[in-house]
Parts: sequence; C-alpha cells; structure tokens
Amino acid sequence: MKFFSFLFPDRNVMRITLGKKLFLYTSGTVLVLLLATFLVLERSQSRQWEEYLKAQNISFARFATPELLKMFRGNFSPQEQAGPRAIFDFLGFNRDLVRFTLLSPSGRVLYHSPRFPDHLDLELGDVGSADFRPADLVARMTNRTLELPDGGRVLEVINPAFGPTGEHLLSVRFLVSYDSVDDRLADVRHQFLRLGVAAILLSLVLVALVARRVTSPLKEMTGAARSVARGDLQTRIPFASSDEIGALARAFNDMAASLASNREELTEKNAALIDANRELVEMQQQLVRSERLAAIGQLAAGVSHEIDNPVGIILGYAELLLDELPEGDERRDDVQAIIDECKRCRRITGGLLGLARSSSGERKAVRMSELVQGVFDSLRPQKLFRGIELRLVAPEENDSVAADPGQLRQILVNLLINAGQAMDGGPGIIEVKLQAKDDGIVLLVRDTGPGFSPQIRERVFDPFYTTKSREEGTGLGLTM
Repeated sequence: MKFFSFLFPDRNVMRITLGKKLFLYTSGTVLVLLLATFLVLERSQSRQWEEYLKAQNISFARFATPELLKMFRGNFSPQEQAGPRAIFDFLGFNRDLVRFTLLSPSGRVLYHSPRFPDHLDLELGDVGSADFRPADLVARMTNRTLELPDGGRVLEVINPAFGPTGEHLLSVRFLVSYDSVDDRLADVRHQFLRLGVAAILLSLVLVALVARRVTSPLKEMTGAARSVARGDLQTRIPFASSDEIGALARAFNDMAASLASNREELTEKNAALIDANRELVEMQQQLVRSERLAAIGQLAAGVSHEIDNPVGIILGYAELLLDELPEGDERRDDVQAIIDECKRCRRITGGLLGLARSSSGERKAVRMSELVQGVFDSLRPQKLFRGIELRLVAPEENDSVAADPGQLRQILVNLLINAGQAMDGGPGIIEVKLQAKDDGIVLLVRDTGPGFSPQIRERVFDPFYTTKSREEGTGLGLTM
C-alpha cells in the first residue's frame, strides 16, 4: 500500500490532486480497456467454439444417419428395436449428444432414444418433444439453436435419409448440448478474471509510480513557490530532465531570479529615495534654521548696538558708585547686582553681534589639521582644560577645505568649551577626528562626558537655549 500512500496523505481532507486524477483516470481507462478486450475475446471465442461444435455435429449427423439405418434395418417396432446399450456404445463417443429421434417424412416418431448418460440431469422441457409437421422435415440438413427452460442451449440437427431411388425415407433429429462450449467459456472467464485482476493490480502499481514521478517535481515546485511567496527569492529548483517539467522548472528559476533582481533594484532605489528624503529634510531644517538665524542676525545688528551703549554707560556709573560707597554699606549689594546684570546684558549683546557677523565671511583654503591644532594650543593653558586630554586624529592626505577660518575656529572653540564644561574640567578626553569624504572633510568631536539626553539633543542648536545658569551662558554658542 505504500505505492498509494501519496494519493490520500490527509484522511480528513480529501483533495482531488493531480496525482489522484492521474491515478483515477488511468486506472479507469485500463479497467475499461480490459473489460472491452474481455468482451470482444469472449464473443469471438464463443463464436469459434459454437461454429466448431456445429461443424463437428453436422459431420457427426452425416456419419451417424446411415449407420442408424443399418442398425434398425427398417424395423422400428419396440420388440425389434436396438437396445439402448448398443446405441450408447455406438454413438457414445460424441459426449455432446443428448438424444436422437427417428422421424417419418410425415413427422411421425419412429424412434425416440433415451437421454445419453452424460445428460441425464439436463432439463429439456418442450424442446425434447418430437411433435413435427411435415413442413418441418425438408429434404435437406437443417440446424438451429434452441433455448432450454433453465437458460441452457442445445443444437438441433435434422438430417434426412434417402433410399436407393432417392425417395425420402426418414429424418434423424439430433439434440446436441452446448455445455462443453459453456464450460470452456466459464473456464476462460475465470482465467481472464485472474489475469485481469493481476493486470489491474500491476497497472495500478505502474500508474502509482508514474503519478508519483510526475507529481513529486510538482510538489517541489509548489513548495518553492510558497517559499518565494514568503519572500525567499533565492529559492531554486534543481532539474535534470529536458521534458515539460524540466522546462517548467527552468521557467520558475528564471522567474525567481528576475524577482530577486527586481527586488534588489527596488531596494537600492528605495534606499536612494530614503537618503534623498533625509537630505531634503536636513536641507529644509537647515534652511529654516538659516532663515531663523538671518532674522535673529538682523535683529541683533540693530538691537545690540542700541542696547550696548546705554548698558555701557549704566555699567560705568555703577562701577563708579560702587567705588564711592564705603565698605559695609548695604547699598553695595544693590549696586553690585546692577553691575552683574549689566555685564550679562553685554554678554548677550556680544553674542548677538557675533551671531550677526556669522552670516558673512571670506572663504579661502584652510588646512583643517593646522586650524584644530591652533585651537588646541590656545585652549590647553586655560584652567578648564588642564585636566582634559585633547587629541587630534587627522588623515595623512591633504585636508584643505574652502571655508571661513574665523567661523570654523569659533564653532570649534564653542564645541570644545561646551565639552570641557560638561566634564567639569576633567579628567577626561576630547578627541577631534578629521575624515576625508568625497570633496570635503568631516569633523567629528567626541568626548568622555555625560552626553546629551534626547530632549536636549533636539534643541541643542536652538538660539538662546542653554542648560547653564544665567551667569554662565546665553544659548548662542552652538547656534553660530
């Protein structure tokens, strides 16, 4: 049964798969062909044996009729008739003979033999009667097949006998059984049934093997198609045949390769679109920031100049007043507060002026490594950086860029001061790394400080945003 296990893999779900259809169609075709062949052969064999039986018994009737005339010698009275034993011994070699009857030309029964021993149980019914009309006894041999009540058949052969002058003396009616033919046909049916069952089983096995050979590649293709549907476009079907299944496997592999190539191309294009969108967003943000800084710069150019002069005057008078007040005077604290606030205002106006000036500058060739090293040299002596190690990692190739050296220096100083203040003077490390990229230089600043929280990182370049106290910063350093 292993040959047919592929037909019904799931007993709960009966699916008419290709293998099942191939098996059912082929086995049905084989069964119909075998049945048709049997019917044709049986019919042909039956006709041959029936014709042979007729020819044999016609010859027998021609032989037996004159011999019976000699045996009876014209005496048909019961006392002078030949005994059954002599008749059986004479005609018994014909095992198909049931009985015979001697009839006069007028149809009168001259002699009616008993049934031969091999056919004592044969039910003849009306066929065994000997009632004949003269018209039934023609002057030539006749034969016909008669149906028996039990469904059997007998062959009736009537052979006329003629005298020396040609006159019709009598007719002999022979009844011949078809049992030998029927027995042979029954034996043929049994043999054919055995052969047919064996042929059907063998054909089913062969059909199962062929169906498995056909459906196995299809199942493999189905699994591969499902793998492709799940996104595994590297799935391939190995094939070695050059038939239709091999061509289908090659077409599937070509399709999977084309899909993989298209997906790779789409992935690359999608990545390019993502990069372009990110650059566009960054440019938009930079544009917004530039417009904001430009507005602040314009404001700073006018406001800082108008504020700086009055604040300077107030600061000068406050310092003179502080010098005139004696030590211990309660008003000194108030004057000192005025001086501190004026200095803070001057830092703010100074930052605004610097922000206003950052929008313009002269671009020229700048060696980035020399600029960074110069900034390091100017910051190392300061108290803030005495406990901090400043490192420079620069490429060996040319690191020149076209930029405003003043603005670059100011940006780098602001970054390093913020990093030093975040580390509270050390100990720690601040590393500036220069990387060549395309036609420019990427400047990376990394330190061992606590870093920014996500909330601070989003606003670190906003103007006037600072995490320091009012006395330490204005929030304009990184904005520049």
